[in-house]
Amino acid sequence: MTSRSLQLRISTPTESAPPGRGFYQLEEDALYVQIGAFEPSRRFYSFLDSDRLKLQMDKSGRLIFFALSLPRRHWPVNDSLIIPDSNGTADVRWLDFRQRIATPTIHTNPRRTLVCLRFEDRAPYRTISLATHVLLQADSCDRLAALWVNDITDDLAGQEIAAFRKQLRPFIREEDPLPTRR
Repeated sequence: MTSRSLQLRISTPTESAPPGRGFYQLEEDALYVQIGAFEPSRRFYSFLDSDRLKLQMDKSGRLIFFALSLPRRHWPVNDSLIIPDSNGTADVRWLDFRQRIATPTIHTNPRRTLVCLRFEDRAPYRTISLATHVLLQADSCDRLAALWVNDITDDLAGQEIAAFRKQLRPFIREEDPLPTRR
């Protein structure tokens, strides 16, 4: 069954927006978007997916990664597409898991460095910065309206995303190790 709208829980932020970026994998013709570092408390737990899009969440319901498997040459160009202004950060938790979702409407700018994935026809009520280059728009009932990715980087053989992940390593908080037996 395909979910028509994706419900979110949006509350006061507990921390600043994490680093995030979109990487267009040239050899795969797919867009990979990482939000924050993969650390012990932010590992894959569940997903939402469609034929072209897979959203991955951690065990707390936070979006940590998504992939769009539609070649960008097929993304419809909108000459007037500009990224909206953000209302700041928020703690966004996804309440739906392991469901099929409708494929969003996709729009890009002429240079294909900005992409908008529109999930709802309703006007967005607020725009939230999920990560450095990733925005989420929600409607007045806290349902997902759109995801935006700006400053998309071309990536060959995963070199750019690997370098991004390596940059994040110093900021990863390790969980306390398990006690050793004596």
